[in-house]
Amino acid sequence: MKKKTAERQSRLPYLSDSPYVTDNVGKYTEELETLLGIGRLRHYRPGQVIYMQGEESRSFYFVRSGKVKVSIFRESGSEKILAIQENNTFFGESAAFDHYPYFATATALEETDICIFDIDETEALIRTDPAVSLLIITSIIRKLRLLGLQVEGLSFLDAQKRVASTLLKLMHEVGEPTAGGIVIKKRITHEDLANITGLSRVTVTNVLNHLSRLNLITKGRLKYTIIDRIRLESFVGSK
Repeated sequence: MKKKTAERQSRLPYLSDSPYVTDNVGKYTEELETLLGIGRLRHYRPGQVIYMQGEESRSFYFVRSGKVKVSIFRESGSEKILAIQENNTFFGESAAFDHYPYFATATALEETDICIFDIDETEALIRTDPAVSLLIITSIIRKLRLLGLQVEGLSFLDAQKRVASTLLKLMHEVGEPTAGGIVIKKRITHEDLANITGLSRVTVTNVLNHLSRLNLITKGRLKYTIIDRIRLESFVGSK
């Protein structure tokens, strides 16, 4: 028992600095610690596939450190990025709890440590500690909301508004308020934005330059700052 407790505690120090825990599951930190207690840690190298689209889903995952790309591939081989998961976020939980194959492929983008949860063990834990389910529900609902915004952007918005909408989505996921605006704390390339929005890289570059000229964003090295969130939201919502 002492060994198990010590092992679980060794996984938790980073939680206090987690924007995901603070902003999205704040009051469920204790439940997160309980869930991590049944997880299995594994390290993935850059480019290593965590699970494949269409593969049977028996587990879901929590990023302890690193970065994971979740994407779908068409028969032609073209790729559509759905999300880039960073520290202290869950992924793969929808398929696991639905007992359906994974609908996307998850790939480590850098050296990444992941906590893996077996779905049967998790369901057993939830039966004894139902509060843990609130943590999972919170994660799934948040993803549905963000994916809804992404689908709306792809369906109805022009190129400029697609990029602006994606930046707002990233701001909600990993934004950090600063004196100069809200910094998107995620290294993301023009090609990443192109894959997410379904646009060409050249178009994305032109749009980012346009948004910068409008003084809506500033561009750093692979990072962006939302200077005026309200104006950017109005830009996306304008006709």
